[in-house]
Amino acid sequence: MHDIDFVPKSPHFMKVTEWLKELGNNKGWLMEHFHEIYGEDQSIIDSRKLIIKKALERFGSTYGTDRDVVITKSPCRINLRGMHSEMQHATPNYLTHARTMAIVAGRRNDDIVEMNNVENEKFGERQFSISEEIGKGNWGIWTDYIDSKGVRESNEANRGDWANYIKAAVLKIQDSFPEKRLNGMDIVAYGDVPRGNGMSSSSTLVVSSGLAFMATNNLVMDRRELVVCLGQGEWFVGTRGGFGDHGAMIFGKRGHILHSVFLTVEEMQPEYIAFPNDHQVVIVNSYRTSTKSAERLFAYNQTMFAYSMAMTLIKGILKSMNIYSGSMIEQINFLGQITPDLIGLDKIYELLRNLPERISIDDLKNHYTTGELEKRLDRFFGQLKKYPESVDVRGPALWGIAESERSRAFAELIKNGEIRKAGELMYIGHNGDRIFNFDGNGNPKDFVSNKVTNEYLDCLIGDMKCNDPNRNQKAELAKQPGDYDASSIELDMIVDIVKSVDGSVGASLTGAGFGGNVLAIIEKKDDVLNELKNALFCGYYEPRELEELSWFENDPALKSLYGDDFDNVKHRIRKIAQQKRDTKSDMEKADIEFAESIQRKVNALFKEGKINREMMFIPANYYKDGIVVNTTSENAEVL
Repeated sequence: MHDIDFVPKSPHFMKVTEWLKELGNNKGWLMEHFHEIYGEDQSIIDSRKLIIKKALERFGSTYGTDRDVVITKSPCRINLRGMHSEMQHATPNYLTHARTMAIVAGRRNDDIVEMNNVENEKFGERQFSISEEIGKGNWGIWTDYIDSKGVRESNEANRGDWANYIKAAVLKIQDSFPEKRLNGMDIVAYGDVPRGNGMSSSSTLVVSSGLAFMATNNLVMDRRELVVCLGQGEWFVGTRGGFGDHGAMIFGKRGHILHSVFLTVEEMQPEYIAFPNDHQVVIVNSYRTSTKSAERLFAYNQTMFAYSMAMTLIKGILKSMNIYSGSMIEQINFLGQITPDLIGLDKIYELLRNLPERISIDDLKNHYTTGELEKRLDRFFGQLKKYPESVDVRGPALWGIAESERSRAFAELIKNGEIRKAGELMYIGHNGDRIFNFDGNGNPKDFVSNKVTNEYLDCLIGDMKCNDPNRNQKAELAKQPGDYDASSIELDMIVDIVKSVDGSVGASLTGAGFGGNVLAIIEKKDDVLNELKNALFCGYYEPRELEELSWFENDPALKSLYGDDFDNVKHRIRKIAQQKRDTKSDMEKADIEFAESIQRKVNALFKEGKINREMMFIPANYYKDGIVVNTTSENAEVL
């Protein structure tokens, strides 16, 4: 058992005017607190204060400056190793990032939650009634409620809306306190966590709004229980992800890797590993958003579904091998529990050899009752109104088993000072997600060397059993990529560029994948960072932007759909792109706003299927924000 650590701790309510006054005091208690959270870099502290200040000012202009309010905030997170696998008993290796989602919240006497955002042009005002939302589904068991027809239909009609993530937190907390009728709140949200970049912007909103809801209702919860509560809460939006993102935000520690299982309250035992002072983590933005559209959400849930199916099939295979006790087999419920120490490495490869590479839904019916299988399918795909005919099993199964091993091995290597070996695990892990490699001319080719074929496994079994130490090492579990396929051409290109730079240690996508960021560990030297930046500017950002500009100017479908002012728009877009490359510096605010307005219009046409690509690079301020050294902070909190 663990010591109970209740949160939030002593939430502080003050009038908006009082908060603003304290925020401007450079020697007060709040400034001391910010130094504890962010360290001594005053520019970081000033940027975090500015976010809170804008949220307070918006709250004051909307609801009045005399309202008593509480302020909550959550850092985002990055994950160095243990991708996609926290639900499989892996131990991810998280770092916080100082970019923040802040909430200013005031109490209400009814059950209405009213939501405003500083960026109201992007995130419009919303409100909902807790009791009305409860009435949309079968309230009482959370999974039954979120799978209810009325809840699904409501979410589908508002897919991707920012209010859904606040609903997720509020409704799950209400579910966790069934004996209480909780009141709503008025909130203003604001932050600088990039959306769809693999840094879990959605979870920062769930965590910060959840803390605000608890504070305004005078609730407390064990910190570990809150991780599970908010992780399950985010299932409301249709994903079936794990709890690691929420755990990283709630338990994060500045300058340290957070290493733990994030599955149950009992197993959550955070370990903090100091990140080496002579290296640094660099975040490289691909500008390919990883927002889960219906198609991407389908792919994401398909692999999660395959995970759950794989365990049932694996248990059947273990029983047929007749070498393990029934009680031991029953104790294995997650892919991450299948370890060389427990069942032997050769036996892991043998059981995978007996697992089908791909299985049809019809064949799965032989392993489940019809009702049970339909319930599982409905759980993962019902809200999407689309069901797979078959799913990959063996590739994701090896991924889950090997990535869990990598997550443990990565932490041990960092603790032992073997950062280059840890970095190599990042490259291997990325190959498990990789979609493309590139020929000498930079042309993409399908990446197939991670396919878990019979021949691949036979070779591993042979390498394992021989007396050659080199072949034995090659067959180690952590060195097998597996096949998860959550990368993109942009992420694969960035990883390869990073690997080509001297002083780079490792690189991999982070988060759910499909787009977003690449994390790179590099030596903490100015010349290494500058070389990395130059390589990415010349090898990725600039050529991709030029190619995008050529498409924008010449695509006949876009030109015919855009409207009469297309030539004027085209002229200004070319000027913006040219000035960016000539100065190699920040874009001007007016140019950013104009380019982003064009991006929204173009990408709306793409989503409607009227043109064949998105706009990504022209609005990207990549000379400033494309390549960022990670700055860590303390955990999410209520001020």
